[in-house]
Formats: sequence, structure tokens, C-alpha cells
Amino acid sequence: MVGVSVVSGQPEPIPAPPGAVEASISATGEDPAVRLAVAGDVGTGDDQERRTASAAASRAGGRGWDALVLLGDNIYEDGDPARARSAVLDPFEEVLQPGVPLLAALGNHDADSGNGPAQLDALGQPGPWFAQRFGPLLLVVLDSNRPDDPEQLAWLEQTLAQDDATWTVAAMHHPMRSAGYHGSDEEVRQAFAPLFKQFGVQLALAGHDHDYQRSRIIDGTTYIVSGAAAKLRPAGSNGDTVVSQSVRHFLDLSIYQDRLVVQAVDQSGSVFDGVVIPAG
Repeated sequence: MVGVSVVSGQPEPIPAPPGAVEASISATGEDPAVRLAVAGDVGTGDDQERRTASAAASRAGGRGWDALVLLGDNIYEDGDPARARSAVLDPFEEVLQPGVPLLAALGNHDADSGNGPAQLDALGQPGPWFAQRFGPLLLVVLDSNRPDDPEQLAWLEQTLAQDDATWTVAAMHHPMRSAGYHGSDEEVRQAFAPLFKQFGVQLALAGHDHDYQRSRIIDGTTYIVSGAAAKLRPAGSNGDTVVSQSVRHFLDLSIYQDRLVVQAVDQSGSVFDGVVIPAG
């Protein structure tokens, strides 16, 4: 377990341990079964968002992306659906090639104003929570604005209970484990974590804190905060933290039959953290 290091009363960010990035990107020549681009808190429509989107488009390569996953706060400041094109669709146009779906969770800036349902329609989403199967992967998108919604919880339990995928990844906005500005959302953790543990969710992705964080494995789940596609805040650490960095980025999530590989990629296209989660 990584302890908290403190300078002037503030936790220090923790860089990737030596070898972590190299381990995650060891070349095998094998194409992944599934490859997702993941970005959090994109919705500024400004040059910083566009730089992150451009880096994701450049990294697609010949294999390309199977989907673009957004972790909420898709449209600042109030989720206005009229800005769906300028805040999301135009910046990520090169990522969203024909056949590449957009899968988006709602953030607090999207939902608190009451614009959530209209934004979901504008972005072509099936609802505030849904699941998408990609070969060996089940991606579960959750509405962390309403973690105690009984309909959502019943749906999540049923979906996970019926899941026969090798890999299960959950995507939401509010982080269950975070040492950032907002910190961990206890209501979200209490609602979702028991089901993640019971049904073996290997990876949970969230935004909200404008930084990058990766946790130790907790009850079988690795937690990653990726809320810095456009905005930045200082990164911190706590006893769950393995890596935390304040850097604009997106995630390259590659799924193989025997492993899941997460790489955090900055706006220059450089990988600054990576982790391999083996099957079983």
C-alpha cells in the first residue's frame, strides 16, 4: 500500500513507478480484441480539449478505436444540448469515424441543470445507464448523479449477474476512490462497490477530478480517475494511490483475451502511466 506523502500540508502527486509504463506497452505484435479511447470532462470545446482529441485520433493507428467513452461533464457549464456539436462531436470528429460509437456517462454539469435527458438525445445515447458488449468486454455505463436510484441498482445487479464476459469495466463520472480536489464520493461507493466486488468488476473509470489517478487493486477492482481531457487541478495521493499526475490526457484501453491494458496518454502522444490487469 502506498502511504501519503505531504508537503506544506498537501499530498504530493505520485509518478508512475519505474517499469510500469514499459510493462503496459510491451510489444507482442498482437492486436487487441477491443480498443477504446476514454476521456473525462471534455466539454469545454476549447483548444485544450481539441489537443487531447487530436492525440487520441493520432493514436488510433491502423487498428483504430472500437468506441469513444466519455466520463461525464461532456458539455460545460450546464449540459446545454445545443452545444453538443461544438463541445463534443466536432472536437472528436476524427476519433468518431464511421462505425465508432460514442458512449457517454452524465456528469454533474450535464445533469444538475436538468439538461441531462436532452443532452443524451443530442449525443445519441440510449439512456442514463446502459451496457454495451464488445467481444470479451462488457462496458457498463452508470449515472453516478443518482447512485441510490432503485431502478438503476436493480438493473446493475441483474446486468452483472447475467454477465459472462471475460472483462467487465464500469464507467461513470463521480469517482469512488479519489485523492483529488473533490475526493471519493461515498454515496457512489456505497451503492456500487458491493456489486463490483460480488460480480468481479475488474476496472472502474471515473472523471470529475481534473487529474489522473490509479489506485491499488481494492476487492478485485482497479480504480482510475481520468477527468483531465481539458481542465486541470493539482493531483494528490492517499493510501489507495499508486500513481497520480496533473496532466491533460486520455486513456487507451486495450482488451485481449488474457489481459486488459490501460495506458494514460498525454497531449503529445506519450504514455505516462500504464497497467496490465491479467485475466483471472
